Amino acid sequence: MIIKGWLKRILSILLASWLLVACSTTQEVSDDLDNIENPLSGTMVFWHSFPQRYLTESLISQYRDVFVYYIAKFRKLYPQVKIIMEFKLEEELVEELQREVEKGLGPDLVFTQSIYILPLIKANTLRTLEETSINLLQFRPEAIIQMLSQSKLYGVPFNLQTQVLCYNKKKVKEVPKTLSELIIQARRGYSVGILSSFEDAFWGTGIFGGELLDAQGRIVLDRNMGWVEWMKWLKNARNEPNFIFSEDPFLLQNAFIEEKLAYNVCWSSQIPFLRESLGSDKFGVALLPGGENEQATPPLVAYGLLFSSASSPKQKEIALRFAQFLANKQQQQELAIQLRSFIPANKEAMIDSRLFPIQGILQKQTQKVTAFSLDQTEKINAISEYGTDFYTRVMTGEISPEQAASQLTQTINSQFRVR
Repeated sequence: MIIKGWLKRILSILLASWLLVACSTTQEVSDDLDNIENPLSGTMVFWHSFPQRYLTESLISQYRDVFVYYIAKFRKLYPQVKIIMEFKLEEELVEELQREVEKGLGPDLVFTQSIYILPLIKANTLRTLEETSINLLQFRPEAIIQMLSQSKLYGVPFNLQTQVLCYNKKKVKEVPKTLSELIIQARRGYSVGILSSFEDAFWGTGIFGGELLDAQGRIVLDRNMGWVEWMKWLKNARNEPNFIFSEDPFLLQNAFIEEKLAYNVCWSSQIPFLRESLGSDKFGVALLPGGENEQATPPLVAYGLLFSSASSPKQKEIALRFAQFLANKQQQQELAIQLRSFIPANKEAMIDSRLFPIQGILQKQTQKVTAFSLDQTEKINAISEYGTDFYTRVMTGEISPEQAASQLTQTINSQFRVR
């Protein structure tokens, strides 16, 4: 697992002060919850958010069945607890939660991805967690930093998503392991879909030894040249037959479902939808192609269980216990098996790749990733915005990759006054 230097520094500061407490007094996340000495009772509302583009009736039914099962397991421990689950659109989550909280209503626990945490904090809808309320040492550090803002913990890490290579098993005989092999296959008629933007196409940077930020949080695209070499590769690939570049993820997704593409670089969150649409007999997942000695470094995005500021103390306790239950090793392993796109945030949850190949690929792909903390959000958003503009200018031949790397680096470091 590769973690950038500045990320290690953040974690050492945040976790060192919690280490002793976590090892001695933190309540462990386990199934062995003591419902005799501390009986829970009452009703809790649980919101599960979904992106609208994947909100099909079939998938909703699958997710509802899975979580109904875990609610039932939890209620065996706490029979006096009732949990009401509702599905919400991610795109409407912030506004809807703010409206409900202002009325003193709404959910007690919210499942969503980390990009919504800062908007929800700004809307005064979230409650922080006490440092001793959960054992953070069991979670992957890349997940923890996406639940923290200004050293305050806003959620329990639940699962992760990243990019992988989706392919059509009926079209592909042997999956390419390197970029060179991918080029060869494209020349032989295998079509490849690649999302064309700075963020979605950053995954190949690490193959050439590059990274985005240094230990001090400075953008360093002009120093290590990894992004420059990756952009050169992308430009060359664009001139090759059967490489399809598009900024529209739906265009590539539909082309893949319609079997016009043999390969498509996709996000793991798309897997249930793509598998259902293409068919399990045709849908396959593989590692992103790498280099001879280096593998791809795709982004890693965390999902968390967040706590509403409108909850009563009793509802908050129920929500915390339920979150602890869902995040423990046993439930995380089961969830990974049941939901094929689920990447556990609990680092102790291990999946046998021989029995569950898709889950095994996802676990392996996340061994080397690009991850950022919530406190880096403003800078990362700026890099993505400016970066996509420079990416487009490079791909259209307006400027060279070297010029783009230099100008983007100077723009961001100047804007954020980093030297």
